[in-house]
Amino acid sequence: MRLMSPADPDDTTAHPPVRSPEHGAEPARSRPQRWLDRLSLAQRFLLANLAILLVAGLAVGIWIGNELERSIVDRTASVTALYVESIIEPSVASLAEGGELTAEEIETLDGHLASSALSDRVRSLRLWSREGEDIYSPYAKLIGQRFPVEGHLAEAWAGEVVTEMDDLSGEENEWERQYWDRLLEMYIPVRERGTENIIAVAEFYLPPKDIDEQVTQARLTAWGLVTLAIVLAGLLLWRVVKRGSDTIQRQETALSRQVDELTDLLDENAELNERVHSAAERTTTLNERSMRRVSSDLHDGPGQMLSLAMLRLDRLQERADRGDLPSAEEIAEVEDVLEEAMADMRTIAAGLRLPELRSMDVLDVATRATEDHERRSDTHVELEARDLPADTPLPVRIALFRALQEALSNATRHGAAERVDVELSVQPGAGRAGRDGLQLSVRDSGIGFDPSTLDSSDGLGLAGIREQAEVLGGSFAISSAPGEGTSLRVWWPLWDGAIET
Repeated sequence: MRLMSPADPDDTTAHPPVRSPEHGAEPARSRPQRWLDRLSLAQRFLLANLAILLVAGLAVGIWIGNELERSIVDRTASVTALYVESIIEPSVASLAEGGELTAEEIETLDGHLASSALSDRVRSLRLWSREGEDIYSPYAKLIGQRFPVEGHLAEAWAGEVVTEMDDLSGEENEWERQYWDRLLEMYIPVRERGTENIIAVAEFYLPPKDIDEQVTQARLTAWGLVTLAIVLAGLLLWRVVKRGSDTIQRQETALSRQVDELTDLLDENAELNERVHSAAERTTTLNERSMRRVSSDLHDGPGQMLSLAMLRLDRLQERADRGDLPSAEEIAEVEDVLEEAMADMRTIAAGLRLPELRSMDVLDVATRATEDHERRSDTHVELEARDLPADTPLPVRIALFRALQEALSNATRHGAAERVDVELSVQPGAGRAGRDGLQLSVRDSGIGFDPSTLDSSDGLGLAGIREQAEVLGGSFAISSAPGEGTSLRVWWPLWDGAIET
């Protein structure tokens, strides 16, 4: 509905009710919450994604670092196991027969530790018997002492190579604690040459420095790769979500616009219904006034003429009863009166009767109304039509004929205008829907009047134009001033919904 109307004074949307806190008002949102609310979907996802990826990356980085540390330690253990197999085992052959290390074997072990490739890395070497006896140690005090066969020592006697970072807190680490805070401890089974028979367990102590450096370098490399993977994954996911967020934003914008348009249409429809209701009430009043005017015209015009004719006919009848026949001149006078009455009745009927408008287009309707007026009033009317629609609803054509008929009649009868300009065109409406309508503009050079007296004066016809326009969903405007002529504008919608309403 294309309506222009002032804002509803009863509209409360500009001042929503405020609930007090004690009556269940929504608590104030914190600053972080308000900040999050202002972020787009893509920005919220980016923050959540960064948090998730950060935690995941931290966990993955720690896991990879631990795995790398374990791998480095295992690799070191493998190298040491080869050392044991190739160097240590031939040097302790006497243990296979259940004996003790000979002085020659002890001297050989000391020489290996002093001159082998592992001498720069191995800080201590011990050999353990199956009974937990220390049979070789750099600390002579411990040789011959026995300790419980448990933990890593027991696992080594079972055939496993065991490694761990030892804090040297054990009783057997008395000598090592004098020089180091911690060492990499390895338990490696020593087998009889050429068999799987375990004859001793070798316990190696290696400094952690080299391993720590390798682990640190491996951790940094792992963290770099994980960070790069996180960044790439985050950017990829953000791009995907950004596209989805933009699509959702566009849909929300379009939906919001549609909701706004629908709201405006509902408001316009409500306003239109109110105007139609008011117009219907005013139309009833106007119809009554119109009937009274027609009755008054019939009474004051043809009625008076007919009364005069009846009076003269009565007098002629009385004379005829007395044998005094009326003359031809007297009869002609009665005929003149009757003809004058008939002429007045035709004039009144012509103003009430509509021509056949169903077969006419809108230009034909306007032309018919202007030509009828020119013929009756001997007044020139300048008609200008632009871009008129091929099909116009019949109620609009009827309203156009009546409005043009009344406007032209007022211009000459009340305004004493010698020239009237009529313009007919298609104009957009005032509402947001943007539908077109038919606009009629009538301007005269008459004496003008005060438009504020329209509703209370005898301007029955102009008020009727306004009511009919509003009933059809259109609008009416008039501009005039004494001595400045009158300009009238009427707009009717061209869409069927307005007519049906």
